[in-house]
Amino acid sequence: MSTRRYPKLAIRTKHELAKRISGKQLSYRLALELIRDARTKFNEYWYDSKESKPEKGKFVRSAVGNSLGNLLSLIDKKVLAPHDFLVPDFLFGGLSGKSHVQAAHHLLGQKRQRTLLALDISSFFERIKKQRIFYFFYKKCECTVDVANLLADLCCVPSGPKGKGSSDIVLARGFATSPRLALWSNLDVFLRLKWKTYKKLRGHDPRIAIFVDDIGITASRISKDRMKELSNVAQSLLNNFDKNQPLPINPEKEKIKSYEEGMEHLGLRLGRNRLSLGGKTKAKKDKLYKQLEKSLPKSTRARLNKRKGSYKNYEKQVENVSQTKLKI
Repeated sequence: MSTRRYPKLAIRTKHELAKRISGKQLSYRLALELIRDARTKFNEYWYDSKESKPEKGKFVRSAVGNSLGNLLSLIDKKVLAPHDFLVPDFLFGGLSGKSHVQAAHHLLGQKRQRTLLALDISSFFERIKKQRIFYFFYKKCECTVDVANLLADLCCVPSGPKGKGSSDIVLARGFATSPRLALWSNLDVFLRLKWKTYKKLRGHDPRIAIFVDDIGITASRISKDRMKELSNVAQSLLNNFDKNQPLPINPEKEKIKSYEEGMEHLGLRLGRNRLSLGGKTKAKKDKLYKQLEKSLPKSTRARLNKRKGSYKNYEKQVENVSQTKLKI
């Protein structure tokens, strides 16, 4: 059985990259032209999305509908996604068939009286520097220097609002490739965090699930003080694993909850053997159902019924995942 952790891409030239992304819908010649155009007009093609939150230092980038956006989608689909099977089972988000619902389910564990530690990496994508992405493609995936530089150039942008001339080049929040690259480029620190978690909580059925920048850890029959100690260990590790790229935790989102208080993570309530809607989602759903009890215009009722259908589908998804047998 292979113990390889990283994709062996071994792409040597842009011509090989063109072959990887070409297919029935895109010839090799057009793929090569796509790369050339995206590279030449890179700065023209990407922009700051309206979804950005400047007050939080989060800028969502987009390149939808042009050569750069199309190229990034192809790289994500044809170069990165085929290697999702290599990812350890405690990592979720931006991967094929791995949702936030499955991440929450992974935390349920086999034993009762669980306690939850929830952490959130502050401005995660903005912390990941271009050098780390280059290192991933060059050292971990065995691409050539030229190809590693090309891919890192395509996937990263200056930090802060576009046009401000920042010299700090980071992974572009919002690009198709970013969720997978964020995971792969931090795999070593995440594996180390899992090892430390299981060592510190040995004998208490520890579970860890990382969904993009949200870290959830649960254990059975353990005090909040012990969980706080683990939180300090985790934060020290994330801050010091790579001195050039610390991953600080948002102190406002640190949460330690016992089973008596009710544990919620990723918008879902963690029960004994099942998941259910979290408080905010349930409140919105209940409010919607009350609205539908009133006399409403036909157009308004149709719109609300559509939202009702979305809630039902989501609840069904949560229920289906809850019925999945927990892995020991």
